[in-house]
Amino acid sequence: MDDRCIGCGGAVSIAPALFTLASDGRRFVMTRQPATEDEVRLAQLAAEVCPSRSIGTASGARWPRHHPLEIAPGVWRTGSNSPKAAGGNAFVVQGAAGNVLIDSPRFTSALEAWIGSLGGLTAILLTHRDDVGDADRYAEAFGAQVAVHAADADAAPFADRILTGADPREVVPGVLAIPTPGHTEGHVMYLTQDGTLFTGDSLGWDPYRHDLGAEPYMCWYSWPVQVDSLERLGRHAFTRVVPTHGTISPTLEPDDMRRRLQALVARLRRDLAGT
Repeated sequence: MDDRCIGCGGAVSIAPALFTLASDGRRFVMTRQPATEDEVRLAQLAAEVCPSRSIGTASGARWPRHHPLEIAPGVWRTGSNSPKAAGGNAFVVQGAAGNVLIDSPRFTSALEAWIGSLGGLTAILLTHRDDVGDADRYAEAFGAQVAVHAADADAAPFADRILTGADPREVVPGVLAIPTPGHTEGHVMYLTQDGTLFTGDSLGWDPYRHDLGAEPYMCWYSWPVQVDSLERLGRHAFTRVVPTHGTISPTLEPDDMRRRLQALVARLRRDLAGT
């Protein structure tokens, strides 16, 4: 892993045993070489999502690409993470009423062709201003609507579905948009019917503590507002957390997720109170 790393965390979200934050706190480094076939595959996956292409092999070895990768039935991580989106992951969700792209990868002809083979896109759902990527190019290629919250809409002037207010609503059939201001003023999460919650940058899964996590250093608008948003999120039943930046959670029972979220919010409120 070379010094082109932009510190997006894509690699560590896939292979936390192989990558870690460098001492300067601004980029990531390898902690050790992969020791098993599974770890080699994880390292390859990490290289495929790296937006700065700073992960490679000393020998120049190549491998058949793993991405797009189905992470759950009908849910695909695209790879080709975009530096315009600070290296965030993007996901295609297949649905009977049409496919949606959540946040956007770098535009490539290979991804365009693959999405076309699935039947194209009906909508692109942006979680917030940081992860717009090449959404405009994918929208043009497939004639897809682009949804973004009004508070972040200046980052996607081409968007034609502007979400307003704080109330959850079905943004496309089978997908609930949940405004969650805090990380940015216009941050939105998206909940699918199977319980998968695309959390943008407001809620993640800590691969070391094996629990839900959120950190104030990742907040650009208002940390107290973000904590309030996370508390309101407890009204919704979800079984998987899929962040744009960070590790995907295991699938858990909705009550387990709710208890973990309540415990996280209680801890964050204690931290805010200085107790």
